[in-house]
Amino acid sequence: MGKKKSNSSNAAQILESSVSPILEINYNDPLFTAASHPTKPILLSGLATGHVYCNSYDAEKLEELTQSKREGYATLEKQAYTQGKIPHINKSVSQLKKKWWTIVQDNIEIPNDGDLIKTNWKTKRHKGSCRHAIFEPLENSVGDFIYTCGTDNIIKKASTETGKVVGKVDVLSDYSNKKDLLTKLCHSVTHPFLLSGTEDGHVLVYDSANLNSNKLKFKVESAHDDSINHILAMPAVSAYHYLTLGSTTLAHIDIRKGIITQSDDQEDELLAMCFPSDEVSQSNDTVLVSHGEGLITIWKNSKNKLMDQLSSVKVNKSASIDTIISTMNADNEDMANSVWCGDSEGLLHRINYKRGRVVETRLHSVAKGKHGAVDEVGILDIDFDYRLVSAGMDTLKIWSNTQDEEQNDEDVDDDNDDSDGDDSESVSGEDSWSDISSSNEELDTNPDDDSDKDDVDVEDDLQLRKKRDDISQLISKPKRKTIDINKLTKATKDTQPEDEEEDQEVPEPSQKKQKVKEKKLTTKQLRNMQKHEHGIRKFEGL
Repeated sequence: MGKKKSNSSNAAQILESSVSPILEINYNDPLFTAASHPTKPILLSGLATGHVYCNSYDAEKLEELTQSKREGYATLEKQAYTQGKIPHINKSVSQLKKKWWTIVQDNIEIPNDGDLIKTNWKTKRHKGSCRHAIFEPLENSVGDFIYTCGTDNIIKKASTETGKVVGKVDVLSDYSNKKDLLTKLCHSVTHPFLLSGTEDGHVLVYDSANLNSNKLKFKVESAHDDSINHILAMPAVSAYHYLTLGSTTLAHIDIRKGIITQSDDQEDELLAMCFPSDEVSQSNDTVLVSHGEGLITIWKNSKNKLMDQLSSVKVNKSASIDTIISTMNADNEDMANSVWCGDSEGLLHRINYKRGRVVETRLHSVAKGKHGAVDEVGILDIDFDYRLVSAGMDTLKIWSNTQDEEQNDEDVDDDNDDSDGDDSESVSGEDSWSDISSSNEELDTNPDDDSDKDDVDVEDDLQLRKKRDDISQLISKPKRKTIDINKLTKATKDTQPEDEEEDQEVPEPSQKKQKVKEKKLTTKQLRNMQKHEHGIRKFEGL
């Protein structure tokens, strides 16, 4: 029996923002890891071939060029609409045939003296694949060095500016099983502690200031029964304390003493995790974890010592959530309470974890790629200016950090609809895929506040309803229902239902800001987007 086709790409377009990339880099060889410099417009790429590329880009010029080309395409489209040549003005980035952002078709063709993007250096860094790469986070040398690990069992430290190796350690002698391999790296933000996870579930710790000594500083045996999927530092607790994910458990470890606590079996693979912000404080102990079964879970050390999840947000029923990262943006409450995650169907989701829902989607890829059905999003990062960076094995994209005016108008309306959106979209029944798990436990965002979450929601609802009344005269379009990406819509062969038609708008050509009817996808387009496999790809020996 064939695998059931997913319609999530079509559903995602309902929540798709108007934000587009400013840069797209395509790779002929599988991209295994990528990292953004914390303070400079520099990208690091590690490939399955063992090559490492260091690129820099002019973010301002790329933003300006992208905006200029986009405005040009929008003008032509409006002209065609007013002349009756096209029936709709399409604002969906994913449905447009023209791409206005800068595209590099092959990463090896990036010049060394480019205006928009250039190659600072490139090298064959590992004999096997390059599995993971990170920048140094230490305050006095932030971003000055990079660390990479490969299937050759070597960790290397190199200068970011020149690519020259300044330290390395062969970890093979520190394995219990000589067939073990490195998986992930993590560096303390305060001390020269470089952690590496292995496929057998061990954590090895080295002195990053003196890698050439080949001396193992600490070792945590069997933090998990299977491969270490992620390591996260806990600077608010101690430089010696870290969180690790492996198989179906989350562990809190002290690199000097071993495992402090290990969670209950979650019966689902735990793939990645993050703190919701980069604020270092004792009260900031919320951890968000992505799962193989399409959800993220919320954990708090102060609640139950990380023994079990407190609540969950279901994101995409038909995909694994392979990566997750904080927005690192505290400019507004919505972004501050949000995290980005990427899934195996090529979709990006922004989750407001306090509201427990998907609030924005972007489509990293919906087309068949070079190395799989779609370019599964396995890598996320935030660049020096808070732009989202997404990558799969085929493509890396840097997304704009600005929205156009029309999108901002829609966001205002959407925020107001949230006050009663639960009423319109609440679904009961065993087959429903709701935003929040049916668990009776609610996440307490303030460890010192035991007030009931429902009371807060009622207060928020009243404020949002009042706000909606105040701006109702300014918004001409009918109120949209809050549409959950998780309740995947069933594709039809003909037309959409009439009530969906009513939620879409047709703008007047003379209006400056046009509220337009979204372009429908054809059945052929839907089939093309649905023709992809699901799952986490594994490459033996890489």
